[in-house]
Amino acid sequence: MWYKYANFVVNNAAQVSSIENGLRTLTYILPGRFADAELASEAIYTLLSFVGVYHDGLLARAAKSGLLADKEGRPVDIEVSPFNRYHGKLSQGSDLYRLAAHLLSALQFSEKLVEMLVVKKMGEKLRWKVVSLIEIAKVVLRLNLLQLSGQRMVTGSVVPERLVDPAGLGAAKKPTAEAAMLSAGNGSLPWKGERSGLKFKSVRDILAKTEGNATLSGYVTSEAREAERVAPAQSLVRRYNPLGLAGELLFILRPLIYVIGIRKMGKSDWRPWALSLLIELASRQMIRTDLHTGKSSATERTVERDELSRRKWLFLYYLLRSPFFDRFTESRLTRVAEWCNNKPLLSLLGSLIQDYQPLWQNYYFYTAAS
Repeated sequence: MWYKYANFVVNNAAQVSSIENGLRTLTYILPGRFADAELASEAIYTLLSFVGVYHDGLLARAAKSGLLADKEGRPVDIEVSPFNRYHGKLSQGSDLYRLAAHLLSALQFSEKLVEMLVVKKMGEKLRWKVVSLIEIAKVVLRLNLLQLSGQRMVTGSVVPERLVDPAGLGAAKKPTAEAAMLSAGNGSLPWKGERSGLKFKSVRDILAKTEGNATLSGYVTSEAREAERVAPAQSLVRRYNPLGLAGELLFILRPLIYVIGIRKMGKSDWRPWALSLLIELASRQMIRTDLHTGKSSATERTVERDELSRRKWLFLYYLLRSPFFDRFTESRLTRVAEWCNNKPLLSLLGSLIQDYQPLWQNYYFYTAAS
């Protein structure tokens, strides 16, 4: 049954992706439309997150086997990103790392839905106990990932990212004896190194591409690879020195400290909000100082740069957290929504702001950035 389903997804990737995108768009406009609409929306979104990761895995395996083709039947080759190479290497080398990554991803996908269910079915008092338990579990899992990776940066997402647009795919290619012979190095398909995983073009492909007129220097220049494409996977993220490690620990512990502060002082107290912000600022400065110190600072790693950029955008969530939201942001957002509602093309944006304001105010995980 699962084999048939996998074949269906690979052979109909464009249609399956279109359905996923349609349902995901629906989840953005459901809140506020009917009773418990936000619960239905979050349930659909959570399910789509799990299903999307599974579908991405199917497409990645199909691409690795040379089965993906575009709508004209031409083979689709996917170059693995530094992010996927790094996490793939760690997952292959440690069952514990792979288990911790999967459990962390599952919590990230489902935490909003769990909080909603607890609030609606069990009441407010139990909500903060469940939220605390989820944050404790995430801290434990991230500490394990930090240790198992050799004290390297823990990225926000630890599941492989999608590298192919399903909308451009056609039916999967069927492996043939001829394809197997070519892939063994006797034809024009690329040869792939067993240890490095790098692909090398055959002489026939080079001549066909350049019509036999390419100079050696011109070809070498055109085919030059970036350092990160050939570097060992674990070198794509540097080991922390003591300063960076302290900053990473602060970043990992910050959500739990924030929740403890809320439980002790209340959401309307400024101290948990300010303490969380100070911890995050200190963490960012310590990590940046550590990564830009030493001989390796001249080379900027893509995975590190993307993660630091993601963490920078997380500061925007402080605008949506109480008490800052109640004191400053809410009134301004309300005015923006009212202004948008009077404009034909912007009325949807105004409606979305009004529908999501109660979620930002009432549910922790919508603005937790954890």
